[in-house]
Amino acid sequence: MNELTELRGKNKGVVEYMMGKVRAEKDEFESGLQRYYAVRSVFSTLTNNLFSHLGLDSVRQLTHETRETMLDAAFSRTLSEAMVTYFGRSRDALTKSNSEINEILSMMAVVYKKFAVEHGLKLGAPTAFSLLRYEKELDRLQDWCDSHLNTMVSLLTTDKKHITQKFFEEVAVQVRRAFEHANKDAEIWLRAIMAPMETQVREHQIQLKRRLESIKRIHQATDTLEDRIAELDNVDKNLLQQIQALEDISGRVCEMLLPLDVERALEAA
Repeated sequence: MNELTELRGKNKGVVEYMMGKVRAEKDEFESGLQRYYAVRSVFSTLTNNLFSHLGLDSVRQLTHETRETMLDAAFSRTLSEAMVTYFGRSRDALTKSNSEINEILSMMAVVYKKFAVEHGLKLGAPTAFSLLRYEKELDRLQDWCDSHLNTMVSLLTTDKKHITQKFFEEVAVQVRRAFEHANKDAEIWLRAIMAPMETQVREHQIQLKRRLESIKRIHQATDTLEDRIAELDNVDKNLLQQIQALEDISGRVCEMLLPLDVERALEAA
């Protein structure tokens, strides 16, 4: 019984210590989780900024405006300027997109280091990303356009509708395809750059949950021990009561037998 009581005291001490430790970890995790949500919010804003430049809606709008300008052009110069403007705006979209990408990369580099120091998360360095290959593709397409469509001879000797049709069939369609690939690459990169943080946070959460479950099991075991000790206490009390009752009966029997012993002694005398 004493051993069980000592074990109860030890279990309580273990549970209290572990609860305090996990409670501190839980508070730290929740604090880190709030910062993670703040990072997600900023990340979402920067991502929206990126796709406002790189997104296909912008490409469709640019294509529509360029087509209207070229079809309505009354002079060769207007036709030429429309093609130059098309490439200029396309390149500007990539330049602005690269700027947003660099801002996202800089922010995530700082966040990776901060989470590594504060929470011991092994994140390494965020993966770099660039739209340089698509800028080179624009250069290639513009060079082709400048040597086949946007030339003095072509503009003066070819019907503007034919030039416009050729421009959108041979050039604009490839620019659109380049932006489609750029969008897919950007989406993959954005998921990849957030994945390590999301994975680490999820694993940290799972570990914390497992520790809480362990404490819960210990606590349940302690409750079972408490019940067992209480049961043994009741048994002990019942035994003491029974012993006392037997002693009382024994005493009364002795009292009843005492006169007989005296009588026998007198007869013997």
